[in-house]
Amino acid sequence: MEFYLRYGQTFPVPAAVAESLLKIASHDQLKVLLYVLCHAESAVTTEQIVRACNVLPDAVEEALTFWKNVNILRTEEAQPVVVLSRAAVQPEPAPAAPAPPVIPQATAAVQITSSGFSMLPSEVAERLRNNQAIAEMFRVIEQQAGKPLNHTEQKSMIWMNEYLGLQPDLILMLAAFCLAQGDFQVRYMEKIAVEWQERGVMTHALVQEDLRRRTEARSYTGQMMKLFEMKRRPTAKQQAYIDKWCADGFSVDMVRIAYEKTREKKDDKLSFPYLDGILRNWKAAGIKTPEQAEAADIAFYAAKKAETNGQPSASSIDNNELDQLMKQI
Repeated sequence: MEFYLRYGQTFPVPAAVAESLLKIASHDQLKVLLYVLCHAESAVTTEQIVRACNVLPDAVEEALTFWKNVNILRTEEAQPVVVLSRAAVQPEPAPAAPAPPVIPQATAAVQITSSGFSMLPSEVAERLRNNQAIAEMFRVIEQQAGKPLNHTEQKSMIWMNEYLGLQPDLILMLAAFCLAQGDFQVRYMEKIAVEWQERGVMTHALVQEDLRRRTEARSYTGQMMKLFEMKRRPTAKQQAYIDKWCADGFSVDMVRIAYEKTREKKDDKLSFPYLDGILRNWKAAGIKTPEQAEAADIAFYAAKKAETNGQPSASSIDNNELDQLMKQI
C-alpha cells in the first residue's frame, strides 16, 4: 500500500528533529513542539498549548525547556513564539476540607521516591546556575547516556542530593553503574539511593564497595538464569535464594551439581527450596568444591549400602526433608 501527502497548509520543522531528536524526545515534547511550530507566526499561551495538546501545564514548560536545550527553540528573540501564562490554567480550587487533628510530636513520613518532590524546569535551571557540582554531574551523565536528561531524571537526581544527602560524585557513580547494567531508570536508581541513605553508605569507598557487590550479584544472577534455562527474570523469592547462594560463596559449578541432583528427583521440576536444602547442608558440612561434594556422595551411598544407621551424609537430604521441601514449591 502506498501513501501520498495531501498538500495544504504546512509549516517547516527543523531537520534535526526528524534526524536525531525523535529517539530521545517524549510524546508530550513532540506534541508541544509541533503545535508551537504550526503557530510560529503568532505568539501562543500555555493555556492554548494545554488545551490543544491535552497535556499538563508543567509538561508544556518541560517540553519548551527541552527544545531550548537541544537548540531548536531560543529565548532571546524580540518576539517570542510562546508566552507562558500559568495563571490562566490553574485548576479550580477544591472545596475546603476539615483540618486534620493535630497529633503531638508527629513526624513527617520519610520519602522513598521523588514523586512528591515538586520542581519546575525553571527551578532546575536555577540550581544549575547556582551549583557547579550539580551542573557538572548532569553534563557527565548526559555524555555517558548519549542523550539529554529529561525533567524527571533531573528532578530525581536533585532530590537525591537535597533530600537524601548524596553528594554529586556519588550520584554520578550510581548513574554510571545503572547505565553499565542497562537499567538507567529513575525508580531503580532511587531505590538504591534510599538503601544507601538508610545504611549510611555515604562515602566514595562505601559506595564503590556496594556497587562492586551489586555488579557481582547481577553477573551471578545471569549465570543462574542461563543454568536454569529461565526466560524471565527471577521472582523476588527466587532472587532471594540466588543472592543467598552468592553471599555464601557457592560457585556456579557447585550450584550446577546441586541442580542436577534436583533433576534426578520427583518430576524433574526446578525446585529452589530443594536446591537450597542441598546447598544449606553442604555449607553446614563445610563442602565448598565439586571434589568434596563427590567424596561426600561416595561416603553417603557406601554407608547406605552397608545399611549403617546414622545421620545422613552432608551431601544429601533424607526423604522426609525432601517431601517437606517439595511441598514449598
